[in-house]
Amino acid sequence: MSMKPSIMIQICKLTVFFLFISFSAKSVSFAEIVFEESNDDESKAFQSAMTEVNVYSESKSEVAYSDYCSSVVPESVTNSKAYTESFGAFDGYETGYYIGGNGILNPKINTISNSFSFETRYVSKTVADGVSKIEGSLMFYESYDPIPSPFHLKLHRFWSEFSGNLCMVGTGSAYSKQGNLLTPAAVFRLRNLRNSSNITTLITGTLESLSSSDGVNYFEPISVVMFPLLKYEYTFDFREFTHQFSGERDGLKNLAFNELPSRRFCSMIMGHLNEFKLQYTRDCSSGKQTCLPFVRLNGYLPHFLSFSSISRCSEVERRIRVLIEFRNTSHVGKYPSFNPSTTLIGEGTWDDRENQLFVLVCRFLDIGESWSNAHVGDCTTRLSFRFPAILSIKETSSAMGQIWTTKTANDSGYFDRTIFRSTGNHMVGVPGLKYEYTEFNRVKNLCLRKVQLLRNKGQSYPSGHSTDLKFDMLVKSSENKHGWGSADPLAIGDQLYKPYLFLMDLPGTMLERAVPARLMNVSYEVSITLQTPIDAANGVYVSYIEEKVEITAEGIYDSETGKLCMVGCRKLGSDNQVFENASVDCEILLNFEFSPLKPNQIGGYITGSIESTRTSSDLLKFDRLEVYSGIYKIDQQKSSIWTMDHETTKVLLSNTLMCIFVGLQLYYVQNNPNVLPSISLVMLVILTLGHMAPLALDYETLRSNKPHWNMVSLHNGGLIELNEVIVTVVMVVAFLLLLRLLQLTASARSRDSNRKSLLFAEEMTLIVIAFLYAAGAKFTLLVATEKRRPDVALLYSSSVESWYHSIYNDFKSYAGLILDGFLLPQILLNMFSKSKQKALSCSFYIGTTFVRLLPHAYDLYCNLNSVYYSMLQVSVSPDRCFVSAAWDVTIFWGLLLLAAIIYLQQKFDGHCILPSRLRQLESYSEEFHS
Repeated sequence: MSMKPSIMIQICKLTVFFLFISFSAKSVSFAEIVFEESNDDESKAFQSAMTEVNVYSESKSEVAYSDYCSSVVPESVTNSKAYTESFGAFDGYETGYYIGGNGILNPKINTISNSFSFETRYVSKTVADGVSKIEGSLMFYESYDPIPSPFHLKLHRFWSEFSGNLCMVGTGSAYSKQGNLLTPAAVFRLRNLRNSSNITTLITGTLESLSSSDGVNYFEPISVVMFPLLKYEYTFDFREFTHQFSGERDGLKNLAFNELPSRRFCSMIMGHLNEFKLQYTRDCSSGKQTCLPFVRLNGYLPHFLSFSSISRCSEVERRIRVLIEFRNTSHVGKYPSFNPSTTLIGEGTWDDRENQLFVLVCRFLDIGESWSNAHVGDCTTRLSFRFPAILSIKETSSAMGQIWTTKTANDSGYFDRTIFRSTGNHMVGVPGLKYEYTEFNRVKNLCLRKVQLLRNKGQSYPSGHSTDLKFDMLVKSSENKHGWGSADPLAIGDQLYKPYLFLMDLPGTMLERAVPARLMNVSYEVSITLQTPIDAANGVYVSYIEEKVEITAEGIYDSETGKLCMVGCRKLGSDNQVFENASVDCEILLNFEFSPLKPNQIGGYITGSIESTRTSSDLLKFDRLEVYSGIYKIDQQKSSIWTMDHETTKVLLSNTLMCIFVGLQLYYVQNNPNVLPSISLVMLVILTLGHMAPLALDYETLRSNKPHWNMVSLHNGGLIELNEVIVTVVMVVAFLLLLRLLQLTASARSRDSNRKSLLFAEEMTLIVIAFLYAAGAKFTLLVATEKRRPDVALLYSSSVESWYHSIYNDFKSYAGLILDGFLLPQILLNMFSKSKQKALSCSFYIGTTFVRLLPHAYDLYCNLNSVYYSMLQVSVSPDRCFVSAAWDVTIFWGLLLLAAIIYLQQKFDGHCILPSRLRQLESYSEEFHS
């Protein structure tokens, strides 16, 4: 006996319903009710459902303020309708840090984030003196399931400016470890929140659950610390501590700020107080604990020092309050982490005489598993910070400083002086910064004699002042080492290379006077990561030793031959040996050659070498490194125009062809109206939505690479805007033609005598398609969530913001994949309806397939013509490059397969692609029912 179609539809609907229940992963109890099979199980499901109802009821009940807060700040009533959003030293939006919260939050301090925000929406005075009524919300970003929602609480009640206490109650929402929705009620208490603050002010508090410890909404107590932004009073008088910084007056020339407008001080300081690399004395290698103001991080010396401002910077006084954090990683996400055991707090002031920032630093004390008793004290640490006015081959850091203690070696808490330097030259708008060339003799001996003084006629190369001299590279050596890196110009001729720097006049050097004008002084920073294979399985290396090589170089560039020759210095030692007096190897020669530019070509390739000039018996001698670089661009503006021209051309070509092929399909159905009901509505809806989305999101989003857009548009006389209008018009035409085809198909389907069987086939198609697409969406989400795991996030140093951007791109790519498979619904409809109609014209399904193949073929072409593609095993991100190319190939053949299936179905029947055994079974079934 055959199953009725309506029953089949219901079963399929239940299957899809179950898929979406698992996709949300939040309605476990409800799913259990739907799929229970016995009376006992139904009873358990009913109890589970009642638990959920009770949870909801508990969250909606009002929390009594007097039961939890009356002893902290007594209740009162407002005496005015006027209100603000700030109170005491709190702005309307404040941030802080937490620890604890097991059950809802990650209870341990982690390097992703342990921050939260406190936002006030309503602050009003009450009849009680000094008491204000507060309404606000708490947001914790690192809940167990931050994808649907972070841990959010709405709170209300009172603050006393005299006692400095705040007490609030309320309810919120979060997700448990198991993914269940929770609606916890809690009480929030803060201490030491007054109308002003200073260096020792540390606002501490707790957030405690009001549920019993065995309740579903219970979470362990959360300890918090906060640093108010408003009404900060600088504490230290630096005139009393001048003698403690006298040792920092080393006579070196530093950049001066006293001639700059005072309004620029804060932006200048905070633009460079970001991340620094620490350099210890060699005694630290023996494991001494006198290298840090605290114990080591997991037994290792931290490599980095970072600063963050925690109050309003004073432009007039040129003073600032900062948090100083020691870290093992160089990454700080959108929501930074805070560990008081490895963080210091300080007040800094700018010394106009020495052109340095001097900082008095304090420690966080009484830090334990709870921060309730934490306070600031022991202000015996000092820090200085300066901007060197002269850069050279041996000093390329744009900012550097020292940290030390005023304690003696016999005192508890003493540590050795430590130096820190910026990880690169990132000066913005600082006049007076110069680069000093110091290696004239070496450059003369090793480079000048190799330069071709005769110009290559008919050839042109990148100019010395363009952006073309910056390039990425791949390297390999005879020792089977492979790697990647970058070469970044530091100075070109008489100006620093960075485009956002002021143009600075450098004094002429002997080199400039000794060589022709076409030869330009250049200075570079070269960074290389080398991988040495150590384990091999079946001839494939599965393990590597990674080594970082940092080289600073200077030399000459010949703009008429494209030759770049430099001498360089590298610091010796691994990343774990970040010592101040690390050895330097300056016996290095770097040679690069730019290929000549050709007409109508975006750029050219770069080849070269990096080698040691030491003798073969020298222990510092290393094997020659061969360098290969991908295409460099003629210049930024031309590159932007080229990229946008190609993007515009691709979009215009695709949509023009789409108009042609849809028009041919409309012409086909006009001559063969009987085939209209056999066209899949699901397929047409997918195609129509796929062409509607770009219009809805605006054509601007179609082009992801639009640097210097305004500049490029200006220099092209509005040509790009005109192209944009043309492309948009063609897109609208393609959308309207598809919409017309959809309307004709739906209308013909509604009048067809066989519409019931077609409706059933379409429903089955929709169910299968929805199941497949939902499964694919869940898989995409799982992959994105896997990237969000702390260990993976740390591995790739991805911030919260970049991860959300990544998941957006993942789903964007998945939507493109759905559009690529536009023929799948038609194939399924042909199968379910056993159609023998030639519903689609060859020009339509083959032509549209060709349109969908275009971007993938273009990507493959670009990859195959790239140096990176031919050397994937040493690429910066080999997995990513391989997956991208493999994905394009897979889609390419997949689209051809779908088109071939449509051809076979329309030539024979909808079941022709099924195995013969299945076709025979169906034939027997039809004979039986007949």
